Amino acid sequence: MLTNVHMSPDRLTVPNEPLPPPFDSLVSDQTLTEVQARAVLTALAGQQIPSPGVPPVPRAPRTGVAGRLAEIGAYLGAALVVAAGIVVVAQQWADMSYAVRVSVMAGTTLALLLAAGGPVVFLRGRPWDDVPNGDALRRLSGTLFSLGAGAAFGTVLVAMLSGQEQVTESESSQACIIAGLAAFAVLVVARLRADTPLGEVGLIAASVSVAAGAIQLWFTDQSVVIQWTLLGLGLAWALVATFTSLLRHHTLVTSLGLLVALFGAATVAEDAWSQRLALATLITVALAIYLMRPTWPYITVATIAAVVLTVTWVGEAVGVAVALLAAGLVILLLAGGALLLHLRRRPEQKEAAPVP
Repeated sequence: MLTNVHMSPDRLTVPNEPLPPPFDSLVSDQTLTEVQARAVLTALAGQQIPSPGVPPVPRAPRTGVAGRLAEIGAYLGAALVVAAGIVVVAQQWADMSYAVRVSVMAGTTLALLLAAGGPVVFLRGRPWDDVPNGDALRRLSGTLFSLGAGAAFGTVLVAMLSGQEQVTESESSQACIIAGLAAFAVLVVARLRADTPLGEVGLIAASVSVAAGAIQLWFTDQSVVIQWTLLGLGLAWALVATFTSLLRHHTLVTSLGLLVALFGAATVAEDAWSQRLALATLITVALAIYLMRPTWPYITVATIAAVVLTVTWVGEAVGVAVALLAAGLVILLLAGGALLLHLRRRPEQKEAAPVP
């Protein structure tokens, strides 16, 4: 009962101010004196105590100056070491045998994964907040996992393609699929133990690599299939980021997923009607999701797709000027609809807001 009382400290210091319930009852039955009751109220007003059954709001972990400097030094040092290694390997790459090339790539991948997994093993399942500068360690570990995923991708490509004089389309497709799956597996581990924005961007890139390799391997008429696959894949990532907690950086993944969908719908297929249908599908889905979850990536991509659809469709029949006019009207209609939706939601949020 005491934890649900919220009053300002200025009011609590006024001696003649009536005590709120249940403090008036506690003073009446002499459980507390009036001075004690006002002291408790002042303490409660100065420190917010969560109600029973409500988890406390997590605080962002603090990283000291020493931790920041160590993080910066680790990134810069690792970047210089990697750059030096790339230069040395690039100079000797043509003279290396197949076994040496695979060994170099595999060794680099193993070194990055061991460095990334060191802090994770040290924690032994504990939260990152349990160690000093844990958030910096998490970012460093996640970055190394992401680099390790890229190295794993390259290792598979070198192992499968480097030793052959001529590479067929089927072999390159299989290599892209396996390399993408290897990178995806590493990034899933990174997401579970050391999630970073770079790792979640890598998940999208790895899935696109797998999808592109599978389409190239199994389909002959590839442009339309690639178009709708990228559209579906991008929307899938956006939906996962919007409606689930599987990913942490929701806005980033939603934006990238919608950009993949927009790229697939607008640029891939040579068939004009397939392009128009894909853009119309993207607009419809994005606006429908925006009605449920009014987040800016959906309305932004819907607006861009509407402009592209209007210019490419109407422009062929009536000219660019009329098409631009029509696109402007479409944008105004979408903006007006979004504003009306926002104004309608504001009274609902005010009514649903709890009274302090």
